[in-house]
Amino acid sequence: MADTWNTRDLPVLRAAVEFYDEHGHSPMANELAQLTGFEEKDVQRALRALALEPFFDDVMYVASGDVIVGAPTGNALRVVGQWPTPEAQLDRLIAAIEAVAADEAQPEEERSKARQLGMSLKGALYQVAIGALGGAGGNIMSG
Repeated sequence: MADTWNTRDLPVLRAAVEFYDEHGHSPMANELAQLTGFEEKDVQRALRALALEPFFDDVMYVASGDVIVGAPTGNALRVVGQWPTPEAQLDRLIAAIEAVAADEAQPEEERSKARQLGMSLKGALYQVAIGALGGAGGNIMSG
């Protein structure tokens, strides 16, 4: 079976998110076809597949079998890279902690605590932290 995620579905999702970000409303399939260079029938196949996941707030199926989608969800924004995933947020936090641990201008006690915290977050506490960041809807850390 062919990989439709990378070759069709993800490019359509990216185009839909970018269009929504630029225009403030959801694109129609013909607009997505123009943006992606795909035929409209292939865009419709992608939209049907994407509708199975929570990538759009609203999905409407019309009698012809075509799909009309609403605004992209936070999940869609994370998948295309516009919003950080919990893993990316945690990686940023760990990098900041490791920077403190490596900063010779910091007192040794602080550096030691930072090293221990960084190792804990990379180890046993990784999944706990991911759960906390994901459960917060990505609101714990903001740019």
